[in-house]
Amino acid sequence: MPSISEHDEDPFVLTAPLEIRSILRTVQRHAILVRMYIKGDTDQSIMTAILAFDDVSNHVIVDCSADAELNQRLINAHTVMFETQVDRIHVSFAAKELQNCTHDGLPAFSFALPESMRRVQRREDYRVDIPMGEPATCTVTVVEPRQAPRRAVVKIKDISAGGLALVDSDNVLPHQSGVTFNNAQLTLPEVGEVAVDIDVLRVHTTVLPNKKELVELACKFVDISNPSSMLVQGYIGRLERRLNAKRRGYQ
Repeated sequence: MPSISEHDEDPFVLTAPLEIRSILRTVQRHAILVRMYIKGDTDQSIMTAILAFDDVSNHVIVDCSADAELNQRLINAHTVMFETQVDRIHVSFAAKELQNCTHDGLPAFSFALPESMRRVQRREDYRVDIPMGEPATCTVTVVEPRQAPRRAVVKIKDISAGGLALVDSDNVLPHQSGVTFNNAQLTLPEVGEVAVDIDVLRVHTTVLPNKKELVELACKFVDISNPSSMLVQGYIGRLERRLNAKRRGYQ
C-alpha cells in the first residue's frame, strides 16, 4: 500500500479536514477498534480506540497500551500508523509526534488531526442489499442422490462483486456448505440474466417469531467470466447510486 505521504496522485486519499474529522468521529461514536503500530514495524501492534477530541488544540485522543515500554516506543517514534474499518471500508492514517496525556484520569495519547487519510473499499467484499420493491432472484439446478435434477428459484438477499447471499424461505435448496451450483441464472432488474457458478460457503438458519425457519446461504462466485462480472458490478453500481441519492433526499 502506498504511504500516505504519496497521496498527490492517490485517488483513495482524503485531505479535507472536515471529512477526516467526520470519519474519526464515526469511529469514536461506534466504538470501532483501531490498530496502532510504529510505521515499518507491524509485528508489534495494539488495538486502541478514539476516546475524545480536543477542539482547542485540534488533537485526537486515543487509548494507550498497558505496556509502559511499548508506550515509550510509540512516543519516541517518528510516525505511528492507525488502521481500522468503517462500513467495510479500510481506513488508514499516520500520526506524527504522539504526546502523553490523560483522559478521565487515565493515561492516553494525543496527536494532531491527520492531514490525510486513505480509504480503500474492496469491491469484492462490499455487499449491497437488494431492495424489497425490486427483488432479484437466482435459479439453480439442484442435483441430489437418487433424484431427478430439479430447478429451484430463490431470492437474493445481497450481492457483491465476489458473491451473494440467497434466502431459501421455501426449503427448496440443500442446506449444507460445500455445495456447488453450476450455471446458476441470476435475474437482476434492469440487467437481465447473468450466468454464474457459485459455491455455498456458509448456511445460517433464523427462527422467525411465527416459528418458521429462514435459511440464508452465503455463496461466492467461482471463476466468474469478465462479461458476467461486468454485469454484476454494473448492477451493484446502479443500486449504490440509488441508495446514495435516497440518503441525500433526492428520492
